[in-house]
Amino acid sequence: MTNKKLYGAKKDFEADVVQSVEEGNPSEVTHAAFIVATYRGENPQPEPKRVGKWLLFVAEKYIDDTWRNVKKAVEDGKLWKQAKVSTAWRSKGSVYVVCVYTYDCDDESDVMKIRGHLREMGFKRAASYKSDEQTIAGIYSDLSAGFALYKA
Repeated sequence: MTNKKLYGAKKDFEADVVQSVEEGNPSEVTHAAFIVATYRGENPQPEPKRVGKWLLFVAEKYIDDTWRNVKKAVEDGKLWKQAKVSTAWRSKGSVYVVCVYTYDCDDESDVMKIRGHLREMGFKRAASYKSDEQTIAGIYSDLSAGFALYKA
């Protein structure tokens, strides 16, 4: 179990809850805010302010299988180097969020390449994208707040 700093709601800092773990089913994890998958091979090194993520909202009945597929794609190097999923403790009702990271939110070609891989994996619905800089700034709303750099 790891205790990495990830961004999130204030409740993420409750004493008995860790920020992230590396194993488990999202629908069953209640002691961590997120489960994280990481690629261990070589990848472009990001400039922290330029990292971004695709946000995929998944119903509870599909989340465990969906996460297994995303985790495997990250670990196999088909996506960039990291993804995370909200857990039963962190989810909003019966909807979970899967964040699939890209190394540079300004590299449209790479951002859309990752989206292409997600589509090949079965993510056909519209998805939102935002930079980590927007997350750090607390921008969690929709397009009215300049949320998405890309919609696909």
